[in-house]
Amino acid sequence: MRFFSVRLLLFVIATGCYQLSVAQVKTNTELLRQSAMLQAAKEKRNHEQLIALARQKGWDTVITRSNGYISILAGVDDFGLPLYLATENNIVAAATIGTNKLWAGGSAGLSLSGSSNNVKSKLGIWDGGKIRATHVELTGRIAQRDNTSANSDHATHVAGTMIASGVNPAAKGMSYGLQQLVAYDFSNDNAEMLTEAPNLLISNHSYGFNAGWNYNSDANPARWEYLGPWETTEDYKFGYYSSGSQLWDSIAYNAPYYLIVKSAGNNRNENGPAVGQPYWRYNAAGTMVAAGNRPANISSNDSYDILSTNSTAKNILVVGAINPISSGYTRPQDVVMSAFSSWGPTDDGRIKPDVVADGVNLLSSIATSNTAYGTLSGTSMASPNASGSLLLLQEYYSQLHSGTFMRSATLKGLVIHTADEAGLTPGPDYQYGWGLINMQKAAAMITSNNTTQLIQENVLNNGATFTLPVVASGDGLISATISWTDPKAETVETVANALDNPAKKLVNDLDIVIKKGATTYRPWTLSPAAPSAAATRGDNTLDNVEKIELTDVVPGETYTIQVTHKNVLQRGTQAYSLLVSGVGGQTYCASAPTSTAGARIDSVSFSNIRQQNPAGCTSYTSYTSLTGNIEPGQTLPIFIRLNSCDASAAGKIAKVFIDANNDGDFTDANETLATSAVINGDGNFTGNITFPSTLTPGKYLILRIVMQETSNAADVSPCLS
Repeated sequence: MRFFSVRLLLFVIATGCYQLSVAQVKTNTELLRQSAMLQAAKEKRNHEQLIALARQKGWDTVITRSNGYISILAGVDDFGLPLYLATENNIVAAATIGTNKLWAGGSAGLSLSGSSNNVKSKLGIWDGGKIRATHVELTGRIAQRDNTSANSDHATHVAGTMIASGVNPAAKGMSYGLQQLVAYDFSNDNAEMLTEAPNLLISNHSYGFNAGWNYNSDANPARWEYLGPWETTEDYKFGYYSSGSQLWDSIAYNAPYYLIVKSAGNNRNENGPAVGQPYWRYNAAGTMVAAGNRPANISSNDSYDILSTNSTAKNILVVGAINPISSGYTRPQDVVMSAFSSWGPTDDGRIKPDVVADGVNLLSSIATSNTAYGTLSGTSMASPNASGSLLLLQEYYSQLHSGTFMRSATLKGLVIHTADEAGLTPGPDYQYGWGLINMQKAAAMITSNNTTQLIQENVLNNGATFTLPVVASGDGLISATISWTDPKAETVETVANALDNPAKKLVNDLDIVIKKGATTYRPWTLSPAAPSAAATRGDNTLDNVEKIELTDVVPGETYTIQVTHKNVLQRGTQAYSLLVSGVGGQTYCASAPTSTAGARIDSVSFSNIRQQNPAGCTSYTSYTSLTGNIEPGQTLPIFIRLNSCDASAAGKIAKVFIDANNDGDFTDANETLATSAVINGDGNFTGNITFPSTLTPGKYLILRIVMQETSNAADVSPCLS
């Protein structure tokens, strides 16, 4: 027999939150409790000192805008300047990332709503005020655990996006059946997060520190204010890994099932006045003063490197905002960036935001009355779109795993692994991160775990190498992602040295590669020195998420996934999550002739393939490096030239086989596509082959052509000799 195979493609800072290696896989409840007490006492002392300083400097302690946005005086930096935490500005949002497909009646058939008893009180929110707990969308489902008194439109809107019951169907929240949402305002968030971390799976934080330009509409007259230090032209807070970022990383490390979800910020269209127009800024004494007319050299924070702290933490999920996609994602061009969403990278070059979601014109509950609704835009709206949706993934995972949940690194890795491509070029970028959240793909990966996809939670020891052979299934390309909760970076630069400081914050640098023969496939990486440049493949030394996407795959062949680390692992071990797609295939049967003499396949033509065998006597030839493009149900002509390498004229028959269902054989119904008549001597087989209509676009299939010297077609099989 002679064979010819090709593939087919179908269209803690000083609070004492010290970290132990056990914390990577088990919540360190006692450490978090002690740290919470220390942090609360520290925040109380700092607040008393801050109020006294605010009186001295004439700083506002609370700034409320007419649109419901609020800023609260939260601290003082090393320059003596005030730091303000500020809030940042549903059915289409659900459709944009596919959450509605997981609901009752959705195409995924899962009927998820967050109503399960084991996720009650597992979702939290910190925001700029009190949620109106008597709103018809939220009644009886808000556990406000602090003493906040004033209802907030922003907080109520964010909570509604997360869990609104759908009294108004257009304002239905992502986890609309959740029994209880744990709620706080953000004025003492760090101590409260330390307290709640052992109990929560996910919390939403749609706020951040003001940075760059701020338009003060409450001043008379209204004015632009530049918030950077005196005599600087760029605000150091953009991209800066602060003590707050460090603390959030420490909380996440010690509570390995708790994922902090944060809005990226809305700085990209807050650009200050035109050059030559009046502006205000803090003087050397920390007082806001008129500074004359704006010079040309002050940054407009309208491009890259405009993520303010704490959006720079490693172990959280940072969400940017895009425009809605009412009909759902079909291609990268569908994903259109909002005008305001802040872009990365962090100062050390890490990929932030992590993902994007709908954040434009979301309708949700507001605090004006029990039946009031409003439309807001901002990454503040994209973040709860994500956090409320992600709880459904934990709910679903627990249904399939006897009530247990994924580690936060697994959940974060799952969302990144299954995100849809966004942006102008393949791979991640500093605008969209790893792409648009795709809830249906994430849920499907949970469904197919240990079949064609893998979700593993592992621990890598110092000096160890993890190796996993996998067989390509043809169900799309092979992709693999590792995600880990990294120890906090020990060093936080003083603000005097903070501006664009590239010092790396990654502590344990894990690496993933995929090998096949002499070929090594490496993960995506970006260059902070050229933030607009396309992603390339190489050694990622900055991020605690790495993702490999193969450009090509051969079903049935073995690939080897390898996870290692650089240097010495801090604390001796590192827990990590591994997510793999496109595997679980079967190795194909061998097929080889008893002799190379006699009849041979000279050449084959079909679809876009024109391939001739080498001259002389041949046996089995693999052309799995070639990919032919076909469509389900399509009929294509095929041409096979048969001849002999030794002038013999024996009769011969050719057959064309396809593994249409990717089960590793060619023997199922409709998998024999064509059979020639008996051909004596040299001759050609010309015919049409019709591909099964049941083929799934995006899959890779093996097509095998076998020719045998025989006059009986039944003798010609896809395997053996």
